[in-house]
Amino acid sequence: MLHLWRFAISPVLPVSVLMLVLVVVQPDLGTAVSIGIVVVALLYFAGVPARLMAALVGGGLLGLIVLGLSASYRSSRITSFLSPDADPLGAAYQSTQALYSLADGGLFGVGLGQGHAKWSYLPNAHNDFIFAIIGEELGLVGGVAVLGMFATLAYTGLRIAARNTDPWIKILAATLTTWLVAQAVINIDYVIGLLPVTGIPLPLISSGGTALVVTMFVFGVLANAARHEPEAAATLRADGPTRLARLLGLRPPRPDDTTTRTAAD
Repeated sequence: MLHLWRFAISPVLPVSVLMLVLVVVQPDLGTAVSIGIVVVALLYFAGVPARLMAALVGGGLLGLIVLGLSASYRSSRITSFLSPDADPLGAAYQSTQALYSLADGGLFGVGLGQGHAKWSYLPNAHNDFIFAIIGEELGLVGGVAVLGMFATLAYTGLRIAARNTDPWIKILAATLTTWLVAQAVINIDYVIGLLPVTGIPLPLISSGGTALVVTMFVFGVLANAARHEPEAAATLRADGPTRLARLLGLRPPRPDDTTTRTAAD
C-alpha cells in the first residue's frame, strides 16, 4: 500500500507538518530540524517509495533554506558559516572560539577540567558547544572517543532493528537510533565548522535535564526492543526472569506473530 502516495503520507505527514509549523512559530528551528529527521527516518524505514522520499527531503531542505533566510539572526549564522572571517567578533564569534578551543586541545588535550574556553570565552560552552570543550580538555583522542561511542550507538540500534522480526519494532528502533545519532552528527558538525550553527544539543553530554530524560527514555525503548529479538526472547523464556526482572515486574517476551508464522511455515 505504501507505493500509493495517499497511503504513504497519511496520516503521518499532515500531523508532522502541523507539529513543525507550531514549533517553527515558537520560533525553534533546531527542534523543527530534529522532528523533520524523525519523520524522514520513519517514512524511510517504513518503505516509502524513493520518489516520494526525494520529494519530501527536497521540500524539507527548501523550507529550511527559506526559514534560515527569513530571520536576521538565522541569516547571520549562514553568512558567518560561509564567510567566517567577515565578522569574527560578531556572528562568527562563537564558531571561531570553538575552533580555537579545539586547536588548543591538540592530541591529548590540556587535561580534564583544565580548559579555559568555558570561562566566558566560548558562549554556551556547557550546552551547544560542549564538544569544543571536550576537544580542548581531552584533545583529539577524547573527541574520537566520543565519535566512537555514537558510532557504537548507531551500530547497536540498527542491529537491534535488523534482528527483530516485528515490523513495528524494526521501524521504531531504527528511527530512534537515527534520531539520536543525527543529532550528534549535526551538533559535532557545526562545532567543527562543517555546518551553520543550529542549536541542536549533543545527546547525553550537553546540559539539559529534559533532553537527558527523553534520551534515557529512548534508550529504555531500545533496550526493550533488544529483549524482543527472537534469540534474546527465546533465551529469556528458557532461563526465566532474573531477580532484577522480577523486582521490576518484567515478564519474558512472548513470541510475536511473525516468528510464529515463520516457524509454522
